[in-house]
Order: sequence, then structure tokens, then C-alpha cells
Amino acid sequence: MTNAPVFLVGGTNLFRRGLMSFLGDTDFAVTEEFDTIDDCISAAESEAPEVVIYAASGDIEMSESAIDTLTRTFPDVRVMVLSGELSVEELGACLKAGARGYLLSSISKEALVHSLTLVVLGETVFPSGLANAWVNGGLSQRRPTNQAPVRDLTRRETDILECLTSGASNKQIARDLGITEATVKIHMKSLIRKIGVSNRTQAALWAINSGFGQSIMGAAA
Repeated sequence: MTNAPVFLVGGTNLFRRGLMSFLGDTDFAVTEEFDTIDDCISAAESEAPEVVIYAASGDIEMSESAIDTLTRTFPDVRVMVLSGELSVEELGACLKAGARGYLLSSISKEALVHSLTLVVLGETVFPSGLANAWVNGGLSQRRPTNQAPVRDLTRRETDILECLTSGASNKQIARDLGITEATVKIHMKSLIRKIGVSNRTQAALWAINSGFGQSIMGAAA
């Protein structure tokens, strides 16, 4: 893929410099760094950023507001949030505000580059470790209403839900399951309707809340 310049916003100066070094020899080299979203927007008036990595401070309202402001200003920007702690509330707020990814700052270099690649391709990613915390009772989330029981899903639909918990793209799911990408899309549409959610991200969260992902935990983070 072609190089995708990255703007880095938030966090400490030391953190930003470390991440710049971390990504220096990848397709996602950091070209600009800023303390705040306002600084980023002011500097990017003449050229909209393609990818922004936002270092969350732990203040959920602040993160949500910053991402909302950024995505409203630059509708095509892909925002990846890096957080020091796993928080389902922060995850939900960031995705609602328009972020395309939410990962822990402890993620490996290879996993971060892979996740950024998926985000640029239009996918949404979040840590597979979320599944572990959910299964072990470390997180709580209200289940969507009108959800079908797992027994109403086909075997292939449950296979796809397993893949979704690791943030896999349709192409990756097709490769892993030995089917075409068009077939994945058909099954995806069917399972989204059955479980009563609106998109693949909500389907992934539903799957985690329903106990999926235990066999593939740790694949993305």
C-alpha cells in the first residue's frame, strides 16, 4: 500500500516521540505531532490529514469531544485512538464520535501497523483483549434489545462472529474460512439482521458480550 502520513495528537511529548520512532520505518510514519486537537486542526487547514492517532487521556468526555470535532472538520479522516487502559465506555464513546479504531497503547508494533492498514481500508478495529475482559466479568455492557439466541444463527454465521471479535476484515474472514468475500457479505447481512444490530462493529460487540472470541483472544493486541 502507499505511504499514509500520520498526525499524532495528545499524550506527553515523550510518548509522541516514542511513537514516532516506533512507526518510523513503516508505511505510517508520523509527519506531524500536536498537543491538542485544536492545534492539529489549525495546522491542517490547508491539507486534511489522512490518519490521526489520538492518545486518550482517560477523560472520556474529552476524548469524545476531540474526536467529534476532528471528524466533523475532516469527514474523511481515519482516527485511531490509543488508550492506556481498557474501557468499554471509552471505546463506545470514541466509536460513536467517529473513531475508526480503539487500541491499547501497549499494542505491538506489528499489530498496530496491521490495525492501521485495516482502518485505512475502511474497517473498524478494537482490542481482542476486550473479549477476555468481558468473558471474565471485568467489563459490563447492556446487551442489545431484540437479539436472537445463538441457536438461531447458522454455523457459518457463528464462524464469522468469531472472526469479528478479532477485528478481521471481510477479506481476512474469507481467507480464514475458505469462502469468497461476496459470501462473507451475504452472511454478514443475515447475521446483523438476526441479532438486531446496525453494523459490523455492533455485531462484534454483541459477539463478545455473548461469549464469542474465546478461541482467538489475543490475535490483535
